[in-house]
Amino acid sequence: MQAIVVLFPVFAITLGNATVQSTVSLFGRSTGLSEFQVGLFFASSAVLFFLTSSIWGGLADRWGGRPAILAGLAGGGVSFALIAAIYAFGPDSMNASLILAALLIARVIYGFLSGGVQPAAIAHIADTAVDRRHSTAAALVGAALGLASIVGPLFAAALIGFGFATPIGGACALILIAGFMARAIPTRTRATGSKAVLFALPGGAVMPYLILAFAIVLGLSALQPTMAFFVQDRLAIATTLAIQYASLVSAAFATCSFVVQALVVPVLTMSPHRLLMIGVGACCCGIGLCLVATDLPALVIGFGALGAGFGFMQPGLLAGAMLATGTAKQGQVAGHMQSVMSAAWIVGPLVGTAAYSLSIEGPLLLAAVALVAGTLGYYVLMATVSRSAGSNTARPAG
Repeated sequence: MQAIVVLFPVFAITLGNATVQSTVSLFGRSTGLSEFQVGLFFASSAVLFFLTSSIWGGLADRWGGRPAILAGLAGGGVSFALIAAIYAFGPDSMNASLILAALLIARVIYGFLSGGVQPAAIAHIADTAVDRRHSTAAALVGAALGLASIVGPLFAAALIGFGFATPIGGACALILIAGFMARAIPTRTRATGSKAVLFALPGGAVMPYLILAFAIVLGLSALQPTMAFFVQDRLAIATTLAIQYASLVSAAFATCSFVVQALVVPVLTMSPHRLLMIGVGACCCGIGLCLVATDLPALVIGFGALGAGFGFMQPGLLAGAMLATGTAKQGQVAGHMQSVMSAAWIVGPLVGTAAYSLSIEGPLLLAAVALVAGTLGYYVLMATVSRSAGSNTARPAG
């Protein structure tokens, strides 16, 4: 039951964000916003997550998970309610510039307050699990994120016929329910003599995992804005069919990632290092399949393998980084990881579109190079940490 009251807030706020992402582009176009202006809306929250996630993780270590999760839900609820109001009344009362400004204000509220939900949830589940398996905690939170990412666009599609504001209003209702559930999260009493700081730079033992996380997310996020282009150009199909096929490909990635994190990782007893290496292997296979694919089934299998690989690597990264520190810093480590991933999400789409302009295989090759470079950096830094520690404690296990 404790896991549910922590995971549902993660699911609710991620579903709300996915619903906003599914609707804001077309709403912006209908009110005269340019593609660049809509891009500013998306980038603003990523930048704030990058800047604030580590601080929120530190606050979760200091106060426990409940305050950080409640603050994140409050920020998400206010943000989504403002966006719903803009959708409902903005076109009749504001010009495009005012609509953009209002949307950015709503997004800044979300980005500033909601960055602590995920790291606080991971730290809380890891603290309260019977076997204290960090990989299980990370996988369960990752599964909640993945499920919300799948359901969110479907939720928006089902309700958009009643107006742009309707699905966002529904997301606000879920946030409210999640807030009541989160009040049941027990407060955590820190052990005597332990100390949590509000913010600290990542320690050397965590850096191998942060470097690998940045490389992985950089490569995968480079594929996101170009996936539909690649499907259309590789298969030589019309735009409408390309959108349908790209949706299937995207669904394959999300579904495989969800299944691995929800059903596979929690029952395994593998070390974080082995989870990472399985994930790297699956992603390499997926990239290879996509590079040689000539039909839809091959692309679905290729991106499904990429999703499965990410499903293994995300909990492996978080569990490895948390084990490399200590129980007093789990929230902050999860915050560092979210911050690094947010930074990669800012950079990845930019370099991905630039690579696609050179070659349709460019983003896939970029993802492969990032994956190989990140893995090499991971091993080099692990060896450096081991030598500096004078022991084998930082060496990858398994």
